[in-house]
Amino acid sequence: MKLIIALLLVAVAVADRSARIRNYQYGIEEDGSYEAKYETTNGIKVSEDGISYPGNVPESGNYVRSGSYSYEWEGVTYTVTWTADENGFHPVGDHLPDFSHTREHIGSVSDHE
Repeated sequence: MKLIIALLLVAVAVADRSARIRNYQYGIEEDGSYEAKYETTNGIKVSEDGISYPGNVPESGNYVRSGSYSYEWEGVTYTVTWTADENGFHPVGDHLPDFSHTREHIGSVSDHE
């Protein structure tokens, strides 16, 4: 989780060297759930939350996560909402192609185990 946030912060710095973190919030609960948010001075907004579901054996289990990010490019604000779970990463945005039919065609991970 912290690696993802660090990578996002690096991406922001590379994209606009004058951008600074305006607001950053992160919290983790005893049940393994967390919430993270940040906003930069160049208008990027990111939020994410999730929970860990431990497996029956060590080093197994799953995170179920969701979030969104938005940024402005040439006067247009782009927003992506997403979920990530045992079936992969699923982004949705008006500017992104719709691949939902592909997931329906392929099925879920559990269908192929």
